[in-house]
Amino acid sequence: MPRLKWPRRFPVPRNLGVAAHSRIAEGKSWPAPEGATRIATLRIYRFDPDGMAGPRLDTFRVDLDDCGPMLLDALIWMKNRIDPTLTFRRSCREGVCGSCAMTIDGTNWTACTRTMADLAQPATIFPLANLPVIKDLVPDQSRARHRRR
Repeated sequence: MPRLKWPRRFPVPRNLGVAAHSRIAEGKSWPAPEGATRIATLRIYRFDPDGMAGPRLDTFRVDLDDCGPMLLDALIWMKNRIDPTLTFRRSCREGVCGSCAMTIDGTNWTACTRTMADLAQPATIFPLANLPVIKDLVPDQSRARHRRR
């Protein structure tokens, strides 16, 4: 009798146990600015709890010659030039306060200390994990701040 051969990986359905309204969908794809020669692509988590749509990943293309060297500079550039509804926290721009902390390419970083040159292409940016999301890249840190007092 032949032996049974087990599959190397057990297949698990995508989005197992995730409600339909919580699944991350593809969002808008913003074109590259006209005349841009050095372009970085950022895939950014977007979510508005007051809206009817679920979370999505929008794709932005940033002109590296027109914005500063840090990821926070690129986020500010996108908010001013492409989409004013993009929401994120920022404060000191020196990596001291941690208000611009987010998950960048799967690792927790502050956006003011992460350079655009160090990012993957395309880079993925999510809010901090295990915290409720207020909007876009803004997590609710009230419980963590309350514990520090």
